[in-house]
Amino acid sequence: MDTSSILIDLLVVLVAAKAAAEVSERIGVPAVVGEILAGLLVGPSILGWVGHEDEVLHVLGEIGVILLLLDVGLEMDLGELRKVGGASLGVATMGVVAPMVTGYVAMLAMGESSNTALFVGAALTATSVGITARVFGDLRALATTEARIVLGAAVADDVMGLVVLTVVVRLVTEGGVSMLSLAEIIGVALLFLVVGAAAGLRFTPPLFKWISKVGRGGGTLVALAFAFTLAFAEVAVQAKLAAIIGAFVAGIALGKTEESERIRSDLSPIGHVLIPIFFVQIGINAEISAFGKLGVLTDAAILLVIAIIGKVIAAWGKGRAPGDLLLIGFGMIPRGEVGLIFATIGLQNGVLGEDLYAAVLLVVLATTLITPPLLKQRTRTVMERARAAVRSGVGGAFVEPIPQVVDGEVRLPGRVEDDQALELALRAAIEARFAPVSSDLVNWLAGLPEGAGTGWSRDERELLYDVIERGTPRSWRFLESTGLLARALPELDGALGRRRADPLVLDLDAPYRFEALERLRRLTPGDPAVQQARQLEHPLRMLVGALLAEAFDQDADPVGSARSFAQRIGMAPADVAGVAALVEDRHLLRAAARRTGALSEEHVQQLAGHLADAERARAAYVFALLSSDDYERWEDRRLAELHDLIQGALARAGDEDRDLVAARRTALVEAVGDDDRAVARALAASPAYLLSVPTDDAARQVRALDPLPPRRRFRVHIDQVDDSRWSIDLIGRDRAGLLASASSVLADEDLDVDQATLASWGDGGVVESFQVTGAKAPSADVLQSLVERALEHVTEAGPLADLRLDFDDRASPWHTVCEIEAVERPGLLAEVAAVFRAAGVAVKSATVTSHDGTAYDTFELTTLDGRKLGGGEVEAIRSLAASGVVVQRGRFRTKVVAASA
Repeated sequence: MDTSSILIDLLVVLVAAKAAAEVSERIGVPAVVGEILAGLLVGPSILGWVGHEDEVLHVLGEIGVILLLLDVGLEMDLGELRKVGGASLGVATMGVVAPMVTGYVAMLAMGESSNTALFVGAALTATSVGITARVFGDLRALATTEARIVLGAAVADDVMGLVVLTVVVRLVTEGGVSMLSLAEIIGVALLFLVVGAAAGLRFTPPLFKWISKVGRGGGTLVALAFAFTLAFAEVAVQAKLAAIIGAFVAGIALGKTEESERIRSDLSPIGHVLIPIFFVQIGINAEISAFGKLGVLTDAAILLVIAIIGKVIAAWGKGRAPGDLLLIGFGMIPRGEVGLIFATIGLQNGVLGEDLYAAVLLVVLATTLITPPLLKQRTRTVMERARAAVRSGVGGAFVEPIPQVVDGEVRLPGRVEDDQALELALRAAIEARFAPVSSDLVNWLAGLPEGAGTGWSRDERELLYDVIERGTPRSWRFLESTGLLARALPELDGALGRRRADPLVLDLDAPYRFEALERLRRLTPGDPAVQQARQLEHPLRMLVGALLAEAFDQDADPVGSARSFAQRIGMAPADVAGVAALVEDRHLLRAAARRTGALSEEHVQQLAGHLADAERARAAYVFALLSSDDYERWEDRRLAELHDLIQGALARAGDEDRDLVAARRTALVEAVGDDDRAVARALAASPAYLLSVPTDDAARQVRALDPLPPRRRFRVHIDQVDDSRWSIDLIGRDRAGLLASASSVLADEDLDVDQATLASWGDGGVVESFQVTGAKAPSADVLQSLVERALEHVTEAGPLADLRLDFDDRASPWHTVCEIEAVERPGLLAEVAAVFRAAGVAVKSATVTSHDGTAYDTFELTTLDGRKLGGGEVEAIRSLAASGVVVQRGRFRTKVVAASA
């Protein structure tokens, strides 16, 4: 295939996969089902947009499966696997044996070969932990006995299933084997899993710690982690095992490194692209006409019965452990991703024909779709029955709401007042860090009457702070499972639900893990973050803010949600403001430190004016240090230097007036003296203008504004800075395309713009100030005449094909920062300014630099009503830069439009 065909196929597959996943999520269907159906739609069976023969897609899909199994290994907690106990191991064992044996026998009875029967039986052994966990989480039932048994069994099932897959692949590819050969195959598989995992756990952590220490490039760590995974996959192939076995073992080894979270987060975007390709390809490979064949439907029906009964029977493997048999059995039914991998390998090895592959595919889809409603109905029944039994069975005198830890389990202490339920739950959440919570305690809390557990006393608030500081994902998962989080902290409960909704997050603890808080607990006393945190006067604001900054990061209104949370728990108004401020500033310092000119006085003054006091600045700095490990050393050093400069600027503002904006405004009012109109403009000036323009220059400008010149007329003021540099103020009434026209005139006069600052007022008054360099002194009268004349003519900006645009909403408290890169040439600023105006965007400042023939310009932008840019404005800028613009002058109005309009 040629490159064009491959790219088109990839485009179709990616768009179809993501569109299907989005639709599936909205209607409550697992995303993997939507992706398979999308494959059927775009494949040869229906639209025929993508064929079977695209080898590149096949390879990308295989890499996607490797990434999927790598992620499974990364999330595999060997400690939890050891602790799942006899109940989970018994359920897992029966859940593998029962469907495999019955599936094998049924296929032989239906006339299939032994190899085919083995593969079908193996495909029926898998259990998809993600689907079951998602349903239990939605029902807040993750802490129930049944959920713990099912999820523990699913973890053990993953390992057993991989061993079964390995053995079956060897058997069917090597033909008939003796008992000795079978023992050898099983031994090699187990040996690879055990020895590979042991060796990886021993040598991988120090290896990647060293790589992290010496690596300089931003992607070195993740690239080598992926290479490490591919190496393990190749070793597995050489041992005649499936490549995914090697990826799984690599994930186990990498999961124990200190860098595991960074590896997981960096690989996640790649997984979001490649993993869906595998599932779309399953639909592409399927022949939809086979689904209508009587033989296929008959096979599918028989296999579906075996798949359901085999897993329901598995529930008996729990022995005498408590738990509802049907609920455990239903939880083991979905085959999901793992069953699809088995079926695909069977098709690739020629063991499964198209008809039987279609039948297995129907079984996987059916078990994936029927499990959620079955689980929901049974879970509600079991939970309602358990809650009623627990609450009616607890009698005697009331006791203190302090949970008991007995035999390593957190238990209900006895009869507790309903209005003390929140205190009991918070205390239990702290204990739940290291011990499982009994089902009686969970059911008692879940069965509270309406309205109970919603108030916040001072003691309960202090306990919540303790949970935030010391709690683990188990603590938050417990609070959610009882329903107390939804009652007492609905904002946080909603945020956790949205975090849990990501279909590609396989780690059950991931939605409840707050990285900044976990890093804070791991820090040593000498760490800069610890030293700065100790200087905070109100550390609780930073603690609560760190939780909410991460929890609400993707909310539509993170600051509003944080403020609502803090008010709900009864924090003082000043503390509410401090928490909301940290959430607002959560990305500010990191993004600001990466800007060109980040340490310039103008930039520092703007940040200092926004942060306003040393406490808020220090809290933002501490959170920036805690927010991620994925930064280079130079970035941390630059961040520290920026913070020091901000603290210095705040200190110079004086102890009596720590509000830098207010201090600058007061200084400007004093500088303009008794000029009432200039005082009014000083009082109405924007914070960005006050902080970016020296007070003497601002005083001169606001005095010069009034009276405003007539429409279409301007005043020009020029100050000489040195022999080749001048400061030019253009004063008048704002007009569309003014910056573009003024920049064009300066370029025609051989004046290079180094910096431009713009300020406007509500009555239309505008000051455009330029710092320029040139060979001869400019004339104010000439520039005035040329600007006024330029505004009467059509101005064009051709397509800016070489323009690279980068937008950042986080680097400034008031503006969207746009950095451009283009070939240096006269008039570039005018062309870019015309594009901004055509997009309905206001330029507040511009800094122009160049190096080796390339221009590197930075603009601070807002919408015309002063807001940061949205997606529509950004897309308009990109589109207009590509098409070019025309400034059309009319008698009564001026328009800046696309060149093609």
